[in-house]
Amino acid sequence: MRVYPWYEIVEGENLQQGDILWRCPVIVPKVNLTENRIIANLDDFDVIVMTHSCDLLQEKTTEVLLCPHWDLQEAMKMDRSLDKGKVKQILKGQVYRYSLLAASDILECPMGIRIVDFGRVFSLPKVFVQQLAAKQGKRLRLCPPYREHLAQAFARFFMRVGLPQEIELPDYLK
Repeated sequence: MRVYPWYEIVEGENLQQGDILWRCPVIVPKVNLTENRIIANLDDFDVIVMTHSCDLLQEKTTEVLLCPHWDLQEAMKMDRSLDKGKVKQILKGQVYRYSLLAASDILECPMGIRIVDFGRVFSLPKVFVQQLAAKQGKRLRLCPPYREHLAQAFARFFMRVGLPQEIELPDYLK
């Protein structure tokens, strides 16, 4: 069986889908909106680039779509509903909001297993994200087919369609 590497090491401002960035500053508005005034926090998130590589490389976008990710062990300590059973469901693709990234044992960029949250999506200017990437030095980038697998999981989360009511089945099908 052929083994495919999960990550490669990259440097510089070149961005592609699957790039992992650390401590990305994001402005997060507070819940209470006052008259003509927005109160917000500047929070740092570890993020992964979700914008398609072709759109980034061919200058078809000025914004970069990002999803946050957390260390799985830390996330499990913070959220008690995230137990071994749920992690197994996420791994099987049964919990659409989340996806898992394998650990990296690359000496220059070690990383534990990460959980990506598709329910929190950020958009930041491409130039800003490029500058952040360049400042980070060596960083991880997902390799195929894992990059495409993450993109497909992201698409599944957003393409779901919920009906306002269930289809009522006849008695012979119940």
